[in-house]
Amino acid sequence: MEIKPFVRFALLIPCKNGAPYLPRLFASIRTQTRPFDEIWLFDDGSTDDSADVAASLGARVIRSVHSLGPSAARNRLSESTNCDWLHFHDADDTLAPEYLAQTAAAITPQTDVVVCNMVWVEENTGKQDSRWMYETGEFERDAQSYLIVNTIGGINGLYRRSALHAIGGFDENRKFWEDTDLNLRLARNGARFVAVREDLVYAYRRTSSYSNSNLAEVWRSKLALIAGLLPDAPESLRRTIAIEAERIAERMAVLKRWKDVPGALRIARQAGGDPPTTASPVLQLLKHLLPATWTFRLQHALRQRTQT
Repeated sequence: MEIKPFVRFALLIPCKNGAPYLPRLFASIRTQTRPFDEIWLFDDGSTDDSADVAASLGARVIRSVHSLGPSAARNRLSESTNCDWLHFHDADDTLAPEYLAQTAAAITPQTDVVVCNMVWVEENTGKQDSRWMYETGEFERDAQSYLIVNTIGGINGLYRRSALHAIGGFDENRKFWEDTDLNLRLARNGARFVAVREDLVYAYRRTSSYSNSNLAEVWRSKLALIAGLLPDAPESLRRTIAIEAERIAERMAVLKRWKDVPGALRIARQAGGDPPTTASPVLQLLKHLLPATWTFRLQHALRQRTQT
């Protein structure tokens, strides 16, 4: 679809101590074959010169003395522009030259979110180590279930501004999974998602990142998020929640956070699951004789032995 000239697009950058990465991001911004109409950066209480660097590169800068967190930063950014469509991008990640041209071309009058493939890149080596991909048909079939498993990151969504404001924007109380929460609430509100199956954004991965340093808290946060969907979840969504809760239990086991495993298994059972899921006749028998946590620990030990 040809985008009419009066449709305007804003690039919104939440940033805390991102000065070393901003030149790389803005280099990718300058290569856009369809330029953004506005570029804003929210300096979230940085202790470096992020705000000055961003201003020198051409961004409109909003400065905050205190750190408000990424959700609040994104909300302040979306409140600062009147552009019709908003793309949030982290200071340490980059865009492919065709990002806006291709995502804008996918917009129809019924579209509220355009999502593209996201490629993970190792910061130190430049190696591309994984890719997140999406299918429009899966969003149409069961958007909430699809979003729980196939999360949209903070940098690979283009959002209709009015759709974001209709749900109140990002939940500023969330430290993790705020993007997943936002997209789930959009889906619950009837938002239409369209996927562009092209690699158009690049997320740079560092082992020192805050989320990588707090993985147990990250998974506890996702468990709380999906548990909150249960009260009025349809059957298809309940099945997805059960599967994902059991996956979180396994991730907690890998992290040796055994105290968190029973809670994850409990959510799986509340969603209608029967953890641990297994094809082993022996483990299936033991499920009827032992508590679920015990059987799960045995299953985990067997998996670890097989992998080594």
